[in-house]
Amino acid sequence: MHFIEKSGYQPPNNFIFKNAHLSTIIPGAIKKYPVPPYSREKLELPDGDFLLLDWWINDSTDSIVIISHGLEGHSRRTYINSCADYFHKFGYSVLAWNQRSCGGEINRLPKLYHMGLIDDLKCVVNQAIYSGFKKIHLIGYSMGGIVTLNYAGKINVPEEVKSCITFSTPLNVLQNVKAFKKTSNFFYFHNFMVDFKKKLIFKHSQFPDIFNIKQAKSIKSFDDLDSLFTAPIYGFANKEEYYLKVSPLFVLNNIKTPTLIVNAENDPFLTEENYLDRYEISNPNIYFEKPKYGGHVGFPLHNSKFSWAEIRAKEFIDSIL
Repeated sequence: MHFIEKSGYQPPNNFIFKNAHLSTIIPGAIKKYPVPPYSREKLELPDGDFLLLDWWINDSTDSIVIISHGLEGHSRRTYINSCADYFHKFGYSVLAWNQRSCGGEINRLPKLYHMGLIDDLKCVVNQAIYSGFKKIHLIGYSMGGIVTLNYAGKINVPEEVKSCITFSTPLNVLQNVKAFKKTSNFFYFHNFMVDFKKKLIFKHSQFPDIFNIKQAKSIKSFDDLDSLFTAPIYGFANKEEYYLKVSPLFVLNNIKTPTLIVNAENDPFLTEENYLDRYEISNPNIYFEKPKYGGHVGFPLHNSKFSWAEIRAKEFIDSIL
């Protein structure tokens, strides 16, 4: 593994840019970025479900970035929009995809999404290859980073996939559940739970024999969610087995694609077990960068409509090409 000792992210000497929560909330909830002129496709899946894909094609290239959003996100969040715009300005095509039940239309089947569901990303990548793209770069944020790393570490990825880049990604999910329970993070995860409970209640109307309405309404934490729904629906013995099996940390040595992992030291969603400088990772394809600041999917810049994340992603792609 290559540990990048001096990160390129140097925020202005300003409290807002260096505060863990402000650098998370302002870029994610307050900053607005125009939605690109996407063309939406409903991709039918082999199991009878579908995904919503947002394309922004640049006809002059066979290079594309595929962007994966975070928990309860979608393809038109601010951080996705700015990343898409940045890469499109440099001549790339863009594919921002929505995980099952995200993007404004609930999915058909009982299964929603989970952190290790790599088959859907596999279908998205195959669709890009089918569309003629020869150079594919995967960018994942938070939970989207978990899916991206699991995809790269659990299958033989197509040769068209040239790089993977992730930001603010839990690597040891089993240990990182401690972050979900911090009092300082209550606001974030309460909002996640409110959105997810709405989906579970809707799923009860579709599949009353699978989704217990009383259990859905009683959920107060990720422990509840993953014990009552995620683990049993996806065939895990319990939530602990689920967290262990979706943790990218344990598949990093299998990755054959050049991969950059960026986790800010002050990320309020990450515990100490999610920084690779504490582990022996022998894989030379892994690059790990730990900026001192940046928050969670933040990395704001002074007087710039872009974040440092997309700039860093392109720098990495340029370096490996």
